[in-house]
Amino acid sequence: MFDAIAPTYDLLNSVLSGGLHKIWEGALVRSLPNLNNARVLDLCTGTGAVASRLATRYESVVGADISPRMLDVARTRHSSIRNVSWVEADAQNLAFDDCSFDFVTVAYGVRNLPDLKVGLREMYRVVKVGGQVGILEFGRPQNVLWRGVFSWYSRCVIPLLGGAISGQRGAYEYLPTTAAAFPCGAQFEELLSDVGLVPIKTVSLMGGVAYIYIAARVE
Repeated sequence: MFDAIAPTYDLLNSVLSGGLHKIWEGALVRSLPNLNNARVLDLCTGTGAVASRLATRYESVVGADISPRMLDVARTRHSSIRNVSWVEADAQNLAFDDCSFDFVTVAYGVRNLPDLKVGLREMYRVVKVGGQVGILEFGRPQNVLWRGVFSWYSRCVIPLLGGAISGQRGAYEYLPTTAAAFPCGAQFEELLSDVGLVPIKTVSLMGGVAYIYIAARVE
């Protein structure tokens, strides 16, 4: 599915979010500590939007994704960036050594993992003790009226526009479904704690449309 939507993925992100996704991605990157010589893993990197931002701040970045076509777009789009390497990888079974990275990031990707806890355990495994995991993911607005508006937009507008532009309506019906079912806020903080990651900051965006979670590995 992600291979199929790769060519129009960035365009649709901009259209469907009105450009807000770029603001949120920048906020995710800025939420991590300043550490110039850090090595960072960006999981579910897609077309490399977050990885390219990380590369302006940190010495070494690995952009990893299970979709080869997404990575092809990333390599082409960011070919001038020298401190990013692009790796095809399953977020649930990473071929990296324990404690390999200072930070791990994921934007809009954890909700698509078949087994969320397995993926979170892998993030815990590969991040260094004292390192942090930063996750940007969709949620559910807390206000009833706003939740209703957002639900209508997700169920009706996103599949319509997504299908018209990408030719893959099924993908843009699937993605809002996974977002609606994803445990957010305090529920997701509990999942982080269950795998040993200590939540240190959670930021609600647009009343709960999305969240930024920062968690640390302390042992």
